[in-house]
Amino acid sequence: MKKITALLLSITLTATAAFAGHLFITDNDNRPINYDELPAAAKSFIEKNFSKEQLSHAIEDKEFFGAEYKVIFTSGTKLEFDNDGEWLEIDCRYSEVPHHLVPEQIADYVKSNYGDKKITELKREHGNWEAKITGGLELTFNSDYRLIDIDD
Repeated sequence: MKKITALLLSITLTATAAFAGHLFITDNDNRPINYDELPAAAKSFIEKNFSKEQLSHAIEDKEFFGAEYKVIFTSGTKLEFDNDGEWLEIDCRYSEVPHHLVPEQIADYVKSNYGDKKITELKREHGNWEAKITGGLELTFNSDYRLIDIDD
């Protein structure tokens, strides 16, 4: 019985230490960076699609396998990029995601089902697309652009 108790205690302590270590690493590895430190693909995306925006700041968020980057503009628009500089999220808060960045099927769905609502946020995650429209409704589409969830 003592061996089982010791084994369970050991497993619990190891799991707790691993979890605490993960929190320590990710929380302390957010750092402000200069625009020039962004991956080339991220800079290219910004220059092509958000050239009129004024940069407020950029943050590098170190992960176990690379980093993610956040770019915040003075207008409140936020962009998130993966380690390679591919965009993950576009949050235009007070305006609309540029039309040419929204897949046609998603834009058509929003237009035909929600009329004058605008897409203010667009995310790509695990093969799915999430579009937030004015009024706060979140529409989730699969990789074939079929609606799979609505969240309010």
